Amino acid sequence: MLTILIGLLIPLWLFYKYYVSVYNFWESRGIASEPGRFPFGNKLQLVTMNKSQALVIDKMYKKFESQPYFGFYVLRSALLVVKDPEIIRLIMAKDFSHFRDRFPARVFTSKEDKLQHHLFNLGGEKWRALRIKLTPTFTSGKLKGMFPLFIACAEDLSKMLISQIDKPVNVKDITACYTTDTVCNCVFGWENNSINEKENKMRKLGQTVLEISKTMLLKRMLRNIFPGIAKLLKLRIVSNEIEDSLIKMVGDTIAYREANGIKRNDFLDLLIQLKNKGSVEDDVKKNGNDTTAEPVEMDLGMLTAQCFVFFVAGFETSSSVQSYCLYELALNPEIQKKLREEINATINKHGGITYQAIQEMEYLDMVVSETMRMYPTLPALNRHCTKDYTTPSGQKIKKGDDIIIPLYSLQRDEKYFPEPKKFDPERFSKTNKYKINPFTYMPFGEGPRNCIGSRFGLIQTKVGLITILKNYEVCKTEETQVPLEFRGSGVIAMTKGPITLKLSPKPSGY
Repeated sequence: MLTILIGLLIPLWLFYKYYVSVYNFWESRGIASEPGRFPFGNKLQLVTMNKSQALVIDKMYKKFESQPYFGFYVLRSALLVVKDPEIIRLIMAKDFSHFRDRFPARVFTSKEDKLQHHLFNLGGEKWRALRIKLTPTFTSGKLKGMFPLFIACAEDLSKMLISQIDKPVNVKDITACYTTDTVCNCVFGWENNSINEKENKMRKLGQTVLEISKTMLLKRMLRNIFPGIAKLLKLRIVSNEIEDSLIKMVGDTIAYREANGIKRNDFLDLLIQLKNKGSVEDDVKKNGNDTTAEPVEMDLGMLTAQCFVFFVAGFETSSSVQSYCLYELALNPEIQKKLREEINATINKHGGITYQAIQEMEYLDMVVSETMRMYPTLPALNRHCTKDYTTPSGQKIKKGDDIIIPLYSLQRDEKYFPEPKKFDPERFSKTNKYKINPFTYMPFGEGPRNCIGSRFGLIQTKVGLITILKNYEVCKTEETQVPLEFRGSGVIAMTKGPITLKLSPKPSGY
């Protein structure tokens, strides 16, 4: 009996020692840190995701106020939160070659998980080569060509809003339907209709992809604790069903276009060019081809992965910015009035919502910028150190270190933004925006890995806001949550419950 007991205890003891061995990682290097505790590391909420990760990290950010960076643990992962804007500048831009990857290679356990091999996730030379190939698909010229697609979706949104007048509505759901349709039109070339269809396939897909199920949490834990086993088991992030369905939909669309010679001036057209010719034709003529980039095999799986990430990022981030913006405008009616005056004056000048009209709406840009400061949809950015690095002032970051840039905390730090909880678009006026400390406001990231679709996202967001605000006044209701509460989620910040507001016909005089 004793022999059996010892035989059981020894493996358990060895497993425990292996598990907690990481909890001296930061202390051994003289870096301030939260002490690790078996089995969750520091914060149970970061494992179970039952609380906003931005708020959990922000609490530690304030605790280590005097430190340029600090460490903490999630299960067996040691993470470094970098707070100092100058060190962030070195990581994100100046010495980017040491921090080119977002995540360590162990994060991606299966080559068969095709939809995860997209631009946001990839590292190394594969990322660089794909970034070079995809950059021409997001030029201002390409977006101008797609602008009629934005307007068509905005017109559908405008028609739907008529039935929502003077009653509480979830503006997040409304804006998400609009952005889902816009992205489907501009990325896949599909005339989607989630605005008018409650059970729309693509809207439900977007909701499913962003859900963090218990199964997903268990997979993440296994990948964190036993990356070798996770790789052996080929654990997937996206289900086979979703992957197969998307690949078929994209494949069928490409086959139909190629068989019938159809061109729509959308992203899928440009991706088809990459698949067939290895580059975007017009831009090679203008700028030449980068011969230093390795070839990218743009097969159907890789092509669908790019569509997938454009879809998820495009519909969720833009809809979040719009809903947060409408929320703040409802709480700040004088700002809303000033914005509506600019919108209507500019539309009247140009005879409608045009690409040029949007570029001239300076106050709209200020309002959107302040919204993204207060509510960054990606509350943190990730970087993975690929080569040992020493800052000019002597701080050492080692190869293999996983780094977090706490956007939410930086953009709500009163050292950089006085009265950070106040919604004040004047921070981003022509006079004031140049006073902002560099690398404390980064809604689209910075450096070579900044958001490739930022122009697309801004246009989509502004067209949606203009469509609503030119015709309606946005007001809070008894059901409006003040302040907003955020729930635990994956990469993107999400609220607990709906963002409930009321749309009333715009006041007379406009």
